[in-house]
Formats: sequence, C-alpha cells, structure tokens
Amino acid sequence: MALISAGDKVLASHMPLYAPPHDYQIVYEVTTRDTHFNKIKSVLKKAATEQGQITILPTKFDLNLLINKKTPTLNLTVFNGHFERGGKALFTTKLTFKNPLYVEKITTSKVHKNAFELIKLTEQQGLVIHKIQSKPSYDSLSLVPLSRGEYNRELKCEAALNTSVNAALKNTLEACFKSVPRYLETKDFAVN
Repeated sequence: MALISAGDKVLASHMPLYAPPHDYQIVYEVTTRDTHFNKIKSVLKKAATEQGQITILPTKFDLNLLINKKTPTLNLTVFNGHFERGGKALFTTKLTFKNPLYVEKITTSKVHKNAFELIKLTEQQGLVIHKIQSKPSYDSLSLVPLSRGEYNRELKCEAALNTSVNAALKNTLEACFKSVPRYLETKDFAVN
C-alpha cells in the first residue's frame, strides 16, 4: 500500500493489480495511537518534498476487510520506496484503517481510459483518483484545492497512456490538476 499525507490526514492506498482479490482501488484514511504517527507524517512530508514514495506492507490479512469497508487495525512495516522494488524498511507499527474514502472494483471493459474520481477530503482539499481500466493504464492520486468544497476545474486529463514514460505522464497529470501526483504507478498496468 502507498501512504500519502493530505493536510493533517494520512491516506493509505491499496496498490491494486488486475488479478483478484487485488482488483480493487481502495483508499482509506488511517491513524494510530502509536507514537509513530508523527514519525509517519514527518517521513511523508520529506517524501513529498523529494517526490519520493512511502509504502507499507501489512502482515498477512484478509483484503476483504477493506473491500467491505471494515476498519481493521493492522501490524505493518513502513518502507522508504516501494516495498517490492528495493524499498528500505524504516520501522514497524500499527495503523487503524478508520475511514474508507474510495472502494471500487477495477473495470477492464470500459473504453474511456482517462476517467477520474474526486473525493472531498475537507472544504479546501480533494483527492483525484485515476480509475484504472484495461491495459495500458496507471494508478495515480493527486491532491487538488477545493473552494467551499467544490472543484472549480474540469475533472479530466487526456494523458497519453505510454506508461513506459513515467516522467511524461507525471508532467501531464501535474499540468491537468496543477499538482504533482502524490502517488503514481505504471509498471503494474503496462502491456507486457
């Protein structure tokens, strides 16, 4: 799962795949009573500044808990970088998945490749989620400003789906939403 900060909130995004049971896009607000919460926020702030990635690897659990919008507390390891691609383990902690913000099954039959969903986080901030569809596709999360709870721009971006060029896609999404994506994954959704 990827972690991002959104103001005072910390969000966890399941890193989906096309194969069940991982064929769901899931975003939760997470919290902890553990002393590591401030450390997590600090690590996320540094990662956002450096355009890095923070991921978490929970101990084995049933993903259906999140799909069914339950609020489990999970033991996990926090990584600097992608935990499956050479990320460095930083520390272990517990996180409570307290608020399901987005839970959607990936649809591979739709033709429109650039569909987005806007989730209102606060009156001033929203989260734009790219809806993953058939290959090639990508998973992205971008924070956008809201005015009185409303997004005053168009919720679309005609990003070229050449997912082998991550920097170009990142630049296109930044131009569309006036914000660097906080999370962007292309490798798991490329044409093999």
